[in-house]
Amino acid sequence: MRMPLIALLATLGLPACSPQAATDGRNLGGDPRLGMAIAQAKCAACHGGPGSDAAPGVPSLNEQYPEYISKQLAAFAAPRGAPNHRESAVMAPIARALTGRDRGDVAAWYTVNWRKPLKPRNPANVALGEQLFLHGRPEDDLPACAACHRADANGIRPDFPNLASQDPAYIEYELKNWERLRGHRGKLMSIIAPRVKPEWAGPIAEYLAGRASKPVQ
Repeated sequence: MRMPLIALLATLGLPACSPQAATDGRNLGGDPRLGMAIAQAKCAACHGGPGSDAAPGVPSLNEQYPEYISKQLAAFAAPRGAPNHRESAVMAPIARALTGRDRGDVAAWYTVNWRKPLKPRNPANVALGEQLFLHGRPEDDLPACAACHRADANGIRPDFPNLASQDPAYIEYELKNWERLRGHRGKLMSIIAPRVKPEWAGPIAEYLAGRASKPVQ
């Protein structure tokens, strides 16, 4: 019998998600003007620019927390086998070509850009996605996504990313392939993602696509 999620989190020493627990007031201090030049040369072709859509299946980085962007770039740059390694044949060479300062500047640039809501690919799935995101599925030991990503899906700085107005194909793919792509990076999601049934990933992604993203404070 599978251990209930709350009990499992306790055995791993993981705190409950809350703004108080997750926020530490860090500021990377990156320069968005320098970040713009780097992003236009290395990032915009796939991730888009201010207010523009990313390529299908690619996440928008606009209005994302700078700490989160910088952390992911460091993970892509990390060698395979490193505790923080994140697998991507596309992102690895790009991230490894950036200095730590470059990462902070790129993160600062995307943070001040805006992200527009997207139209769901399948509007019929939105209601189920809303139910799963806001309330989870207690009978299947699936907690509400909103517990960590907030009811408005804008996340909690610095560790829980903004998912509002995010590309639905990207969200669906990540949920279905979390363990293969990230292994056990992110202890909470390595526990939660396998509990998201394949037929639930799409509706959650459709719901998030239409949520309004807010400027980073």
